[in-house]
Amino acid sequence: MNRQELDSLHARWRQDLHFEESVLGKPMKFTSTWGLFSPEKLDEGSLMLLDHIEFRPADSSIDLGCGYGILGMTAARECPEGQHLLIDKDFVAIEYAKKNCADNKLSNTEVQLSNGFRHVDPKRRFDLVMSNLPAKASKEQHYLYLLDAYNAMNSGGRFYVVTINGLREFMQRTFKEVFGNSDKLKQGKTYTITMAQKD
Repeated sequence: MNRQELDSLHARWRQDLHFEESVLGKPMKFTSTWGLFSPEKLDEGSLMLLDHIEFRPADSSIDLGCGYGILGMTAARECPEGQHLLIDKDFVAIEYAKKNCADNKLSNTEVQLSNGFRHVDPKRRFDLVMSNLPAKASKEQHYLYLLDAYNAMNSGGRFYVVTINGLREFMQRTFKEVFGNSDKLKQGKTYTITMAQKD
């Protein structure tokens, strides 16, 4: 590849990526960029997770590690009476999640920079916590997510996660430690969906 071709590709790769996908049978629009997780299309794990979440109209949710916003956006659409917080520690993800919420006219959303729950208002309470948990996060980080989520959840609240299959036993064990229960909803070839409920 010569320099002219490289320069042309460089200019193209700097452009935002735009795509539309059906989520739970309804179309949604997305803008993303290189450097974010799964920038060209929605990832299999998140779509599998959404298929197994029980959305209730008045649920208020938090999307933990939102990326460009798919989980929190879907919750906002499916739970129109609730308020929905999308958080990520990556400022680029936050920028794109805000844009995607606006472009899909989801006015019951708020997008915030936060390292896990660290910068979330401690008075806020959630009925629904969702996360596509990163495989490379440390054990300590996973425990922080679960313990912080437990403290921020309403009684009867549900925490749904999708993980690679290699983490499924760890998730079952840690959910039982923190919540006292764990329910494996689905195990596919690559991903497992696990849920815990706060009493």
